Amino acid sequence: MNFLVLKRLLLLTLFIITIKAGAQTAAPTGGTVTGKLVDANTNQPLDFASVSVTHKGDKTTKGIQTDLNGNFKLDGLKDGVYLFKATFVGYLTYAKDSILINASRKLVQLGNVKVRPAKGVLKEVVVTAQRSQIKLSTDKKVFSVDQSLVSQGGSATDLLTNVPSVQVDVEGNVNLRGSSNVRVLINGKPSALSGGSVSDILQSIPASAIENIEVITNPSSKYDAEGQSGIINIVLKRNAQLGFNGSVAGTVGTQNTYNGSLNLSYQTSKVNLFGNYSYRKADRVGNGYTDRITYPGTADAIFQNQLSDQKFSFNSHNVRTGIDFNLSPKTVLTLSDNINVRDRDRFQNGETRTTTRNALTQLTQQNNFSGNSGINFDANADFSHKYKKQGQELTANLGYSSEKEDGDENLSTVYNYYRNNITTGRSFNQNTYTNGKQRNFNLQADYTMPLGKESKLEAGYRSTFNRNDNDYRVDTLINRTVNQYVFDNTRSNHFIYNEQVHALYANYQRQFGKFGVQVGARVEDAHIRTRLVDSVQQYKQDYLRVYPSVFLSDKLTENQTLQLSYTRRVSRPRDRQLSPFVDRSDPFNFQQGNPNLLPEDTHAFELSYINYWNALTLTSSLYYRYTNNNIQQVRIPLDSATTLTRFENINSAANAGYELIAKWTFSPKLDLTGNVNVYYRNIKGDEALNVRSTSGYAFNGNLTANIKPVKKLGIQLRGDYQGKQVIAQGYSKALYGLDGGVRYDVTKTLNMSVNARDIFNTRKFGSIINNTNTAIPYTSESYRRFATRTVMFTVSYRFGNSSTEQKRQKQRDQDNGGNGNPDDLGSAGGGGPR
Repeated sequence: MNFLVLKRLLLLTLFIITIKAGAQTAAPTGGTVTGKLVDANTNQPLDFASVSVTHKGDKTTKGIQTDLNGNFKLDGLKDGVYLFKATFVGYLTYAKDSILINASRKLVQLGNVKVRPAKGVLKEVVVTAQRSQIKLSTDKKVFSVDQSLVSQGGSATDLLTNVPSVQVDVEGNVNLRGSSNVRVLINGKPSALSGGSVSDILQSIPASAIENIEVITNPSSKYDAEGQSGIINIVLKRNAQLGFNGSVAGTVGTQNTYNGSLNLSYQTSKVNLFGNYSYRKADRVGNGYTDRITYPGTADAIFQNQLSDQKFSFNSHNVRTGIDFNLSPKTVLTLSDNINVRDRDRFQNGETRTTTRNALTQLTQQNNFSGNSGINFDANADFSHKYKKQGQELTANLGYSSEKEDGDENLSTVYNYYRNNITTGRSFNQNTYTNGKQRNFNLQADYTMPLGKESKLEAGYRSTFNRNDNDYRVDTLINRTVNQYVFDNTRSNHFIYNEQVHALYANYQRQFGKFGVQVGARVEDAHIRTRLVDSVQQYKQDYLRVYPSVFLSDKLTENQTLQLSYTRRVSRPRDRQLSPFVDRSDPFNFQQGNPNLLPEDTHAFELSYINYWNALTLTSSLYYRYTNNNIQQVRIPLDSATTLTRFENINSAANAGYELIAKWTFSPKLDLTGNVNVYYRNIKGDEALNVRSTSGYAFNGNLTANIKPVKKLGIQLRGDYQGKQVIAQGYSKALYGLDGGVRYDVTKTLNMSVNARDIFNTRKFGSIINNTNTAIPYTSESYRRFATRTVMFTVSYRFGNSSTEQKRQKQRDQDNGGNGNPDDLGSAGGGGPR
């Protein structure tokens, strides 16, 4: 990292410390109410719960969210009598009356405020507050799906575009803080769902099948070391409510969009059965162009103008079922599975005009079709046991997942040549058949043991076994008269990828008053084998690496935490990046993998600061990543008209940035959540590949507004902007868009919503390539659009039936008089899984 970047990082660090110092010194006057919100059954702290005090005289209210340890501090209170309330999703509301603040009693310490879990009967639940859409902490962001109005009726891809720190590119690839090397997990585990076809699978999973999304930007040694920029964990829905409960939803929209989902659960004290079925059908229309100039600035310059239109059709079913066995009050065995069945068809047509000296020399027309069908299966057995000693726990997982993907592609290209007033032509037809199989095994055990009140030890083991078998077969038309195709072994290949990763980790955590230390290390032994079945070529990689992690945290005040962390990460190339198969679906832009790619090795540093004010939660991070063996797509001109894009390791890359996420609750009727990420990227070039070093600043941001004009009506608007950023051999252009949604609660169990994505049709992905230091110099400008504006209408209904529990709850409310005290809490909380 050069001196200029270091200087700016230090300035930003001083800026954060200044904010912190200012917050510490500007102590508010008036009375104070403090305490800690905990689960009444387990004494576990409840983070991000809502607490408030209301002045009984003028009815003014002051509120705040609890911190990571459940603590809260409401200060600056004027003299008077207050009503205290605490609410958290899935828990009964706690209320305490007659809290007195006066000249002789400025501090009220409530101690541990014990809140009871709600028993999940919808008929008895009174929802007192809307569930928070995002929970922020120094090391994790949790995005709640059911509060994203703009994503209802959409896919997992649509949902990810709304998550702070996350971007999705034109091909559906997921990026985290500007890096595409991110690890995607399903329910915290590696899965065939997060394999090479992740973009297709995310498109096939309805947002209604997802409970929440967790983003961890700098994971500790406890987590998988895979993923340069961090981990995105997609948590699928289940249910934890007593009795029989469920929900059903249906969506209809433009571009042939139809979605449906059904959630069912039945729970007793001994067993919990849960299931979810989701269906998704949609068309998406896209288009784009590429303008290329070969030998720019010369009299012999060749101009190419390529226009393309495409249409995607998705059709998918997703089924998740499971059962929890409560073997004892502290031991649970869970068996679960997930099945995803999908079809995707792509229709593509376009033409390319080639001109020289203002004269048309070639016209190329394409008409392509590709059809893919796939099925994924995940099965997991999870075991957890909590010991008598609080915090001591053993968990284990045995998982299996598989994927089968079949596809066929028909390429039809017509070439017309114009020379000296003579027109000639030829045609090319090719059929490609793909058979892909993948299977994963996961063995895992994790153990946590407290070592006194201020420290604990975590240790674990994980082994993953991954095999990916991709067979590409190409037939080429040789006789149009009799429609005769023959096998083309120069374009076909059978590629097999085998990977084993065995890992052991240990983390030690210690608290010294307000200062905390966590140090750990993860040792991974990786063995990778790849080969082309139809040749003697075989490739092997074996390496044993240690991935350390260090986290230092300082709880500056009840509402402020500062954390400094270092981790080492790895990004292993897979599938499309490794396969030497040449994709010729675009006759002028070939694509190819590289079986010799080395894994990226990343060192990540992060300084995070979080502050909870009365109405504002703010988290900011300074981060720096240095990556060896950086993987980039390199464009190689094959001739004056055709380019090959190939994955290569090009020395190193460095990213340094500042990210700010803030949630501001102006009132119960309005809150804003904003995210800004500004970073500097430096890519060290490689002369052997004709890739120059490049660097530059980039930024992205988004803003979400939640408006509740009346009790039953909710409005959500979300805008995002991705600034220009450098890539190998050029830069990508700015991108922006606006989404909106409206939801109306007809009853407590029935609601209707409508939303629109890309309201103004502005989301287009563009790039500029300046590759003039090669034997065939050229420049190009391109734009691509994956989808256009969509509008969807959704109806959802919740139901439940547990009359016995309803009577018990009613009796408890009567016994408590509608209020509560620190040891026995009454009323309702929002019925739903945490």
